[in-house]
Order: sequence, then C-alpha cells, then structure tokens
Amino acid sequence: MRYIALDFETGNASRLSACALGVGIFEDQTPAGELVTLIKPPAQVGKFHWGNVRVNHIKESMVVDAPTFDIVWRELADRVDGSVLVCHNAMFDTAVLCACLAHYHLPVPDCRYVCTVKVAQRVWPQLVNHKLDTVADALGIALNHHEAGSDARAAGLILQAALRETGCADVDALAHRIGMRLGRISCMGTVPCSIAKETRGGTAAR
Repeated sequence: MRYIALDFETGNASRLSACALGVGIFEDQTPAGELVTLIKPPAQVGKFHWGNVRVNHIKESMVVDAPTFDIVWRELADRVDGSVLVCHNAMFDTAVLCACLAHYHLPVPDCRYVCTVKVAQRVWPQLVNHKLDTVADALGIALNHHEAGSDARAAGLILQAALRETGCADVDALAHRIGMRLGRISCMGTVPCSIAKETRGGTAAR
C-alpha cells in the first residue's frame, strides 16, 4: 500500500495561499522518496500575513520565482491517485489541496486519507495533547516544526509507529482497530476522516 504524507504551509488565511509543500512517500511501511518545494500562490490571494510568516518563516519574496501549484502537482498526480494520503490535521491539508486543484482546474485524484491527529488520540491517549511536535517528541521523531518537508515526514512516521504499536499490517486494519473511518477525496466530493463516538473535549492543533 502506498502512503503519501502531505504538509502544506500557507501565506495567509486563504486556502489558496499554499506557499510550501512537503511530501513523504512510503511504499507499504518503507520510506520511498521525498519532495519539498516552495509554491508561488495566485496573485489574488493577497499579501502574506505576518502571523503565518512568524510561524513558517516563508516570506513573499522567497516565493517570487517558485513554481505555481499546477506545475508542482505534475510530479505528484500519478502517484497520489489510488494512494492513502497521510496528514496531521488532515482537514486543513486536504482543504488546501482541494482548493488549489479547483483553482487550476486540475482533476481531483481518487484517494483515501488518514488524519494522524485522530490516530494519535486513539493510539496514545495518555499524551498531554496531540499536536505534531508533542507526538513526534514522544515517539523520538526528529522535527523542524512548520518546515513542510519535516512535518510531512513526521506525519508519515507517526502512522508507521501506530501500525507497529497496534500490530496492524496496514491502514485499513488500523482503522478497524481504532474505530476510524478513512476520509476520501474524489471527483464526487470529500468525505471526512472520522472516529466513532469521537469526543469533543478539544481540537488538536497543527
């Protein structure tokens, strides 16, 4: 089974303001490649917000000569179709992905996705919270937080750790074990990744 871990960084509140993308590719449970790139957002998304820049350290001047999303996507489209996407806070990253695909009139891949926030909440409930840096630290995963490549790699490794922890062979077995429904993206729309009888005590942050 192919897992493709994704992490987007954005320049402001617009889902179209993707300014960096990190990708970690896992074939079954083995790392098989990485891609990290800056992205030049469409002009209409406006100025980068200082709050985003403070978090991810990506300034508008850094993406002036970067490729636009449609060019970046050419390297990934064939691999993503039919794969399982892995994201920490998948609601955010899949929303950015779908917004960018729609803007550039690109075909929507048919793929499932898993949120490693929800996985971590079920597999390691004792953690003080399930933010990416907290989970990565608990698992001994090196992380340069909010650097897209590092975040994507960490999400992929968190999933692999959860598979080992639960003795599950793949994400389908894991989903069954922890009461999760995998999300799905397709031309027919998006189905969220969800946990049965999910508690609403707090929302995990990126």
